[in-house]
Amino acid sequence: MSDQQSRQDDEPEPQQHDGQVVLPPRVLPPRVVTILRVIGILADLMYLVMLDRFARRPLPTPYHTSALSGESWVHELLTGHPRRIRTELGVHRSTFILLVKSMQKLGLRSSRHVSIEEQLAIFLYTVVTGLSCVHVGERFQHSTSTITK
Repeated sequence: MSDQQSRQDDEPEPQQHDGQVVLPPRVLPPRVVTILRVIGILADLMYLVMLDRFARRPLPTPYHTSALSGESWVHELLTGHPRRIRTELGVHRSTFILLVKSMQKLGLRSSRHVSIEEQLAIFLYTVVTGLSCVHVGERFQHSTSTITK
């Protein structure tokens, strides 16, 4: 018996199950194993980058944080010094109240979050100051505590 035949005899024959031949496991070449490891490392790295980018989003910072809401400011104008409402809105207190009553007679009503007085004040303040909507919005902001849901 030759040396090669004795080596072949030492190897177990593939076993058969249900008529199928079971082949010995195939060994991948070292280069393929290295490529697969690199792909695995890159996939892990991409997973960690995605977790870092999307999992730890900073908490939003509230923008409108003034202690005085627009409605409170209008109330302050109506109950404060008489010249203050004239300076800020361009009308006397009596004229402002008359305009509110006229708007109500025309069928205008307070909305869910903005009173009719505040709506009129927003209009008058915009006309008097000529400010942009962003600046007027800063004056007439609503804190979350003043909006009822």
